[in-house]
Amino acid sequence: MSRTLEPGLSLLTAAEIRVVVVPIGPMPRDTFDAYLGAFNAHRHVPLHATCCLHAGGPKSPFPHLAVKCGAMHFRFMQADDARRRSRITDLHAHRQVVGVLGLLHCPLLEDLTAAHTEFGRAARQWPEALVSRCCGFEPSPAHLATPGLQKMPDLMLLPAQHLAEHLEVYMTEFAADVLAAIEHVVLNASVATVKLNTYADSGDFLGSSLAQLEEGLRKLNVNEEELKEKRRWGRLQKAKGDWALLAGSPRDGFEHYKSAMELSRAAGDAVWYGAAVEGLAHARVLEALIAARPAAAAAARPAAAAAAAAAARPALASAAAAK
Repeated sequence: MSRTLEPGLSLLTAAEIRVVVVPIGPMPRDTFDAYLGAFNAHRHVPLHATCCLHAGGPKSPFPHLAVKCGAMHFRFMQADDARRRSRITDLHAHRQVVGVLGLLHCPLLEDLTAAHTEFGRAARQWPEALVSRCCGFEPSPAHLATPGLQKMPDLMLLPAQHLAEHLEVYMTEFAADVLAAIEHVVLNASVATVKLNTYADSGDFLGSSLAQLEEGLRKLNVNEEELKEKRRWGRLQKAKGDWALLAGSPRDGFEHYKSAMELSRAAGDAVWYGAAVEGLAHARVLEALIAARPAAAAAARPAAAAAAAAAARPALASAAAAK
C-alpha cells in the first residue's frame, strides 16, 4: 500500500489537477507565497462558470459532466515538489502534472519579453503538461507597451487593484482551457498507445509474490495476444475514468471504471483491476459530494461569477488593448 500513498491525500485527491507554479524573474519569497495563496483561494472552479468559455459540444467525451453543481479542483505545486515525479502516472492520471503556471512580479521586472522566454524554458521541464500559462502582476505602463506583446497569447497581465476578482476570472479561463485539453486527450486516446511495461508492471512495484501470480495467470491463458489486447483496453478505460474525474464528471468516470474492472479481471491484470476498483470508489464519493451540495449555493454562484467578471473586465480589456 505504501507504494501508492503520498502526503496530502484527501477525498478530492483523485480529482485534483496538478499545476506547477514557477516564479519567473526576481521575486521575494513572501511575494511568491502571497501570490500562491491568492491562487489557492480559487483552486475550486465551478463548472457552470466555464460554460461561456467552453461549450463542450456534441463530441464531448463527458456526456454526464456535472455542469450545474460540479467543479474542477486544482492542486498548486511548487517546482521542487513537482520535479519529484511519480513513477506510477500510467496507473493514476491525477499524479501527472497537467498545467504549468509562471508568475511574474512586474515591479522588479525590467524586460517582459526576456521573462516570457525564461518561462518557456521553465515550462519545458514538464513536457507532459497539457496547458502552460504565464501571469504577470502589477504591470507598469511600460510593461503594457512592450513591443510584440500580442505575440505572447499565454501571458496575462493583472493589475494590483481588485486582484481577487481578476484571479477568479483568470482561473475560470484557465479551467476552461484545461477542460478542453482533457477532452482532447480522451477523444484522441487510442489503445495502440497503451503501455504494458510500466513501472507498475515491474517486480519492484509488484513484489515477488504478486509478480509470480501475474506470470502464472499469463501462462494459463493460451492466447497471449488476446490477453494483451484485453489488458490494453482495460487500461485505456481506466485512464479515461481518471481523466473524467479530473474534468469534474464522476458519473462518466464511474462508467469507464466499470468497463475497466471487467476487462482487467478477464485479462488477469490485477494491479489495474485494483486501481479501477479504487477509481470506482472515488467516483462514488465525488458523486455523493456533488449531490450533497446545497442547490441554493449552486444557484447563487452564477450571479457571483457574473459580478466578478464584470468587475474585472475593464482592467482585463485595457491590458488586452495594450497588446
